[in-house]
Amino acid sequence: MKSSYFLVTSAIAASLLTAVPASAATLLFDLSGSRNATFTLEVDPVVPDRVNNQPLLGGSQIFFNNVPGTFNGIAGSGNVNFGSGSILAALNISAPGLGFTQFGGADLFSFVDGRPVFNTGTFNFSGIATGRSTLIISEVSGAVPEPATWLMLILGFAAVGGSMRMKRRKTRATIAYA
Repeated sequence: MKSSYFLVTSAIAASLLTAVPASAATLLFDLSGSRNATFTLEVDPVVPDRVNNQPLLGGSQIFFNNVPGTFNGIAGSGNVNFGSGSILAALNISAPGLGFTQFGGADLFSFVDGRPVFNTGTFNFSGIATGRSTLIISEVSGAVPEPATWLMLILGFAAVGGSMRMKRRKTRATIAYA
């Protein structure tokens, strides 16, 4: 009895020490209009392949290489570049079926504590050679529970199963007549 109690409390303590909140967030990028693209990026924290910070031009660019997605109906991977600021505000995609596209428009991201943070919402873009397009950036909710949640669920089932399986001790009562 003491050893099973020790094992259960040790397992619970270990799960509490390893339980951390999920830090990865995923954003869905859906471009529609004259050009179409759909892809996702893990954005917490954002780790671009390259950053081009241009404080003199009033903006910055971030570059992601080999981003999997669907570009003009063709599944594959492409390079996606985002620009912010008055001169560099753009979305550039070099992918199969899409070619190189540049749109002028609103800032898609900003820098907070030295790292890019994407703005969610709907952005309208227009360009001379590319026509009009709309980009919707939205968060994708996670469907898979965290490992700590699975561990607590399994430990709970184990505790219920263990308590049901334990044999009940019979108490003997002896009556002595004097």
